[in-house]
Amino acid sequence: MAIPSKTVVHPDETFQLQYVVEGTMKADDFVAPSFRNFEQVGDVVQTNGWTWVNGSLTEYLSYTYLLRPKMKGKLSIASAVLKTKGRILASPIVIIQVTDAVTVNRDVTANAREEKPDYYLSPGEDAKEKIKKNLFVRATVDKQSCFIGEALLATFKLYTRLDSESKILKRPSFNGFSVIDLEEPEAGIFTKEMINGKLYNCYLIRKVQLFPLQSGEVTIEPVEIVNKVRLIRSAARDGKDWMDALNKKEKVDETVIEEELITETPALKINVLDLPLKNKPENFNGAVGQFTIQAQLVTNEFAADESGILKVEVKGSGNIPMVNAPVVTWPSGIEAFEPRVNEEVDKLTSPINGVKVFDIPFTAVKGAYQLPPVVFSFFDVVTKTYQTIKTDSLLFTVKEALQKKGKALQLPQENIETKTTLNKNYLLIAGAAFLILLVSALLFFRKRKKEVIPVEPAAESIPAEPAETFIAAALHAKDSLHEKQFYPLLLDGLQQFMIDRFQLQQTRVTSAALIDILKQKQLHHESAIWASIVNRCEEAMFSPVELNISKDDLLKDAEMIMKGVDERTP
Repeated sequence: MAIPSKTVVHPDETFQLQYVVEGTMKADDFVAPSFRNFEQVGDVVQTNGWTWVNGSLTEYLSYTYLLRPKMKGKLSIASAVLKTKGRILASPIVIIQVTDAVTVNRDVTANAREEKPDYYLSPGEDAKEKIKKNLFVRATVDKQSCFIGEALLATFKLYTRLDSESKILKRPSFNGFSVIDLEEPEAGIFTKEMINGKLYNCYLIRKVQLFPLQSGEVTIEPVEIVNKVRLIRSAARDGKDWMDALNKKEKVDETVIEEELITETPALKINVLDLPLKNKPENFNGAVGQFTIQAQLVTNEFAADESGILKVEVKGSGNIPMVNAPVVTWPSGIEAFEPRVNEEVDKLTSPINGVKVFDIPFTAVKGAYQLPPVVFSFFDVVTKTYQTIKTDSLLFTVKEALQKKGKALQLPQENIETKTTLNKNYLLIAGAAFLILLVSALLFFRKRKKEVIPVEPAAESIPAEPAETFIAAALHAKDSLHEKQFYPLLLDGLQQFMIDRFQLQQTRVTSAALIDILKQKQLHHESAIWASIVNRCEEAMFSPVELNISKDDLLKDAEMIMKGVDERTP
């Protein structure tokens, strides 16, 4: 890619043009454009290294030029061509707009504009201060105050104009929120953002949709990043002296130095408001956003020994993962069962859009039924009022139970007498056999009347396996030489615990399915904790470096889940 530091310059102004190639640290050949409408100031600066963001390591190679336009107008810079690893890459064409300069003291303006790139240090310039001005991390939220359950967008980004490697020391903490990751950061991929007139390389650290679970002042803890920065300390000073040295290709004494600096975001305070009590519907169950609802029957007619399915679809934007199945008023004669839940959300929008479908199986006795409208209430964050919506009523019919296959044998009329005679003979034979068996049994038991026959004790109910045994393997691996095994062992132990407690089929259990099951059991807090544990463990398992993820915190959260499940399930 070709990255100009400016796209609009004045005739006497220099700017920086950087060509960056990711995924390699060396090139077989590099051909720069001719720069026919520009004057090249000094030699090209070639650098290579690694970019490390969010635990991902990516190699890069860059070529940096300082250019000054020769004329005014809309000037183009042709593509640079690079050959590496058998591939030929071409950069996009760059357009630079050269306009008239503002009338000021020319010497002062020229000296001010002829600045070194930010990775150069002048004599006496403080390295750490320069790093702080040109490398920092920011955390932003789209609102400082919201209601319980209202969507909150939080974004964490790293900005740099330097040759640096960054590693996350402390990830942002979202205690008190349900969390959905909206956009996964891509290794080594950055965008360009202008801040205070300067162009920065911008790396996405994390972008999440948060849903507050409790009222009060909730804190989003800081993210901490350690940065290793390479700087060039030059003996030449800024301005005309340095530019003259470059123009004359004089040797400038340079020393490469490395500095390490920890940057962090400030803690973010969010004021979370309770949902209003006024006009709160009785059937309100925590949905916050804007929604629609519709219901339909899979079939409008079925037999009494078959089951029907009511599909209820809640669609809209808001805290869709926290939406529970609406209460259905079933007519007499109907028995309903636990719903199956399917959820689809669009993570590219904020608040997230999506749909949640509840498939509710039920059985009924023979008859004609009218199912009343399904009522659903939510808090509208736009109007800040409660809204109640409902579906149409549904009609269906339940027929008699289907007869078992096979019909009674119909005998011809002339065979009835023969059949009756045979039946009588059969009864006589069967009666005689029964008497013989009865006499034999009496003789057998009289012979053994003095023997004591032990009575087998009634089978005792098997007690539930203690919760701590499911995570015993993870505890053993926590401080062992192979401590990275702790994370998959903890996930597997918790999953086996929930399979045991909820009596699930092993082959059908996934992390996402367990989230839905916990929500169906009204264990919303435990569902959010489980999602957080899965997220942290997977990051630790797949990161090429060791992240600062507390195993003790993971164990505490695991114990909270198991305690909540055991307390609130039979």
